[in-house]
Amino acid sequence: MTQRVVYLPVEIKHRELPSRLLIAAYLLEAGCTVVLGNHWSMTDSANVAALPEGVFLYKTVNKVQGINMLGARAAGHIVAANDEEVLAFTEYNGYVAAFSEEAATACDLFLAQSAIHGSAIERRFPHLAGKILIAGNPRVALMTAENRHIFTSADRRVEKLKPYILFNTNFGIINSFWNAGGSLNMAVHEETGAFDGPDREQKKKEFAETLAWEKGNHRAMLALLRWAVENIRGMRIVVRPHPGERAEYWHQMLAGFPNSAVITQSDPHPWVLDAELLVHTGCTTGLEAALFGKPVLNLQPVDRPHYGHITNLVNPTLRTPEEAAQAIVEFLSGRGGPIAADKTAVLETYLPGYRDGTAARRMADALLKLLPRPVAAGAPLSWRGTFLDVDRTEVQKMKFTAGDAEIREGLTRALRVAGTQTAGRVGVLGDSLFMIVPDSR
Repeated sequence: MTQRVVYLPVEIKHRELPSRLLIAAYLLEAGCTVVLGNHWSMTDSANVAALPEGVFLYKTVNKVQGINMLGARAAGHIVAANDEEVLAFTEYNGYVAAFSEEAATACDLFLAQSAIHGSAIERRFPHLAGKILIAGNPRVALMTAENRHIFTSADRRVEKLKPYILFNTNFGIINSFWNAGGSLNMAVHEETGAFDGPDREQKKKEFAETLAWEKGNHRAMLALLRWAVENIRGMRIVVRPHPGERAEYWHQMLAGFPNSAVITQSDPHPWVLDAELLVHTGCTTGLEAALFGKPVLNLQPVDRPHYGHITNLVNPTLRTPEEAAQAIVEFLSGRGGPIAADKTAVLETYLPGYRDGTAARRMADALLKLLPRPVAAGAPLSWRGTFLDVDRTEVQKMKFTAGDAEIREGLTRALRVAGTQTAGRVGVLGDSLFMIVPDSR
């Protein structure tokens, strides 16, 4: 029988952990045990069968996750999911592009971030009708003025490098850490199910067009970045590569420029919050900067093909490095020009209620409804086997590694945001994997 335990797998720490901890805070308040952390160990087929029956919340719905979801359901777990990959999309193609048949088959509940998102998923998978709840996005909930203190960073580099302009790069295809040569080949996309379906050839054609778009962005960003390190005085030029990129490429590119720095393996939010200006090329951090109320510039020679992207709507978007450089000069000299324009009114359409900061609570409440009624306080969970750590790759460890002290500190901040009188006792289950048990104060 399903017990009152919720599993929150985390793949990319700085993107997912703060919001998962906030969901955990609300679950703890309701007397629910939470297992949180290392996605690879938690979703391993043998471990899934050993864990006490409960509810899994998956963070995305591609083919790899869909297969994991089918395995969890076969092992007696209830399966829920949201989709962290579509935060910045605005229309049907983007919302359904990576939503796999496997995930749609396994899902007992899908937590959409908006009505537009939910309608797109129901249109693609009619059998999910009645299993979709409009919950919002918990990452967005943490960016309100009241909640963003949760992103407090112990990274001393932030203070050391101020003042700075932050260049966030987003070239996960042409500068991918999955390939020693840098280019993300089609094999990886095949593995995630990106080309599955009867429209396989069309999807491969769209991949090639997206690749061309990314190459154009890359050329424009390189030109603007070189202009910045050669011409901007009085502040540092900080480059923060996407977690899927090879950071050594940027170290080599900026060698010889003492006014530059490349930041890797770091939470993006403190860097965005303390930047004088964020520059990007169609990256989700452009949306996050807008939510934070920070100055931001989106450099894109052409719009992204096939998928509407919210950053083009909420950020000043310029087409050439020369136009972008002029806008930066205008902004730094008098805080004017296109960068100073407020374009956030459109946010309510795609992230309704984004100012109320309640998405994590809505998600927690939805997960709780999937669980049985509360059992006696302190009743032990019924393990069904031996849980073993999975031997993770270095890339997987880079994506998510955490100790119990870090989890306790993050949970303390999340509990403060949630305003709950419940605490959580954190125990270590394995490699970067934790069980959190409610502890009433």
